[in-house]
Amino acid sequence: MQNFHPLFVHFPIALLLTSVAVAFVAAFTKRPGADAVARVLLYLGTLAAGVTVLTGFFAAQTVTHVAHARHPLEEHQTYAYVLLSIAAILSAWSIVAWRRLKRTPRPTAVWLFGQIALAALIVLTANEGGELVHEFGVGTKMTAKGGPLYEGSAGAAPADTSAPRPTGRDFR
Repeated sequence: MQNFHPLFVHFPIALLLTSVAVAFVAAFTKRPGADAVARVLLYLGTLAAGVTVLTGFFAAQTVTHVAHARHPLEEHQTYAYVLLSIAAILSAWSIVAWRRLKRTPRPTAVWLFGQIALAALIVLTANEGGELVHEFGVGTKMTAKGGPLYEGSAGAAPADTSAPRPTGRDFR
């Protein structure tokens, strides 16, 4: 394995999406304890997102660069940083609201809008990450040194232009 990033990516996806769903359940049903569950999932998801962004940063330094994947990689990184920022802001807002008022953040509409933004960023970030692996082969043996799609360096053209370009079906 070239990096540990793939081991962590699914934790923030699962925790934060579940947090968003439970936050909506808590807001619309007023079920006792639902807001506490949403809060804990948000905190755990934010922590997992932080670890995932950190491992992604290290992965970007260590995996073989794929020239054609440069733009999707930059988008993935940007989405991940914004996702972590929004999760951290929502977590901080939740902590302050709970400590001061013993309730979920208000106004509820703004809180739920933040949850929707968080869910949208999770989808965008995960989509770009999947594209990097399944369409470009980033972080796989196919593009690693010695692999059939190894390009040498990110700025150089492939040595063998007849080599197949990866597609989604190559990595499934």
